Amino acid sequence: MSSVESHEEQLSQSDPSPSPNSCSSFELIDMDVGSLYEPVSPHWFYCKIIDSKETWIPFNSQDSQQLEEAYGSGKDCDRRVVPTDGGRYDVHLGERMRYAVYWDELASEVRRCTWFYKGDKDNKYVPYSESFSQVLEETYMLAVTLDEWKKKLESPNREVIILHNPKLMVHYQPIAGSDEWGSTPTEQGRPRTVKRGVENISVDIHCGEPLQIDHLVFVVHGIGPACDLRFRSIVQCVNDFRSVSLNLLQTHFKKAQENQQIGRVEFLPVNWHSPLHSTGVDVDLQRITLPSINRLRHFTNDTILDVFFYNSPTYCQTIVDTVASEMNRLYVLFLQRNPDFKGGVSIAGHSLGFAKYFHGSRRHTDTGGRFEETSTL
Repeated sequence: MSSVESHEEQLSQSDPSPSPNSCSSFELIDMDVGSLYEPVSPHWFYCKIIDSKETWIPFNSQDSQQLEEAYGSGKDCDRRVVPTDGGRYDVHLGERMRYAVYWDELASEVRRCTWFYKGDKDNKYVPYSESFSQVLEETYMLAVTLDEWKKKLESPNREVIILHNPKLMVHYQPIAGSDEWGSTPTEQGRPRTVKRGVENISVDIHCGEPLQIDHLVFVVHGIGPACDLRFRSIVQCVNDFRSVSLNLLQTHFKKAQENQQIGRVEFLPVNWHSPLHSTGVDVDLQRITLPSINRLRHFTNDTILDVFFYNSPTYCQTIVDTVASEMNRLYVLFLQRNPDFKGGVSIAGHSLGFAKYFHGSRRHTDTGGRFEETSTL
């Protein structure tokens, strides 16, 4: 009997089945591995065409948070319209498009971004599409949870992404004829860098603009569509005015702003050049313009002739009326979007823009009129 008992004892010691304690330890290990995964924090971007190239720009933190809250609000989020950039733009969540409110501008694509890539020649990271980012996130979650890396997946345009580890993820582009030669993704040139989450890429994200507006400034441009030596539009130049004003709040009035003692100054561009040249005058000018020195003559027709238009009895009143009607339109729209506004209104004019403002205000004074705090100026 002692030999049998010793044999059974040996079998029990060599039994590979785990004990209850060993099973619980396995469960703890699985829990520890799974707890390493944390959902990615999305950030919203919009796309702008700069120098004939698509550039993805992040919304400020305040706008991105509002977009994310609207996105997660429920089924009606596709119908939501979220004001951004201090109320100067509206984002239609269902369309994923960003529209300018006060001026004409091409609509911009909007994207909820979680995964990004960048090549050697790219200056900024580019976000993946929302659908493919979700695929990447699910693959990443499985890799972290199961601790199984070197995951390979293919994008809709047959590009290969390999997740080697949490710190090393690469994106290979297909090369023409690669299938015929049977080359593998690692043989297809230098890969792109793949990053997860906006916190892992180099990008400047501003906090946002103060909600309170203390003052409104209309900016009237001078001759021509270009407003500076870099041939930028009135909208771009006014954006610089606004940026300088916001920077001054941070550097010189930060404490007063934090205590909500002061708000910000809003700048809106008054564009009169486009309405003037859309009356058909450009067609008449083109008929009498000589074909030689094409660029110089186009610049003359589009810019210098604005001075002669202003001195013409036919077009002078048209220009003044256009400036006045545009300011009234902007002011009414501004009050609709900012019903609590109680601040003052100023008008800034550059070059011919100041002359038109002086002409209009002088004529308004001569007729006995006064600017009142109503829906029009």
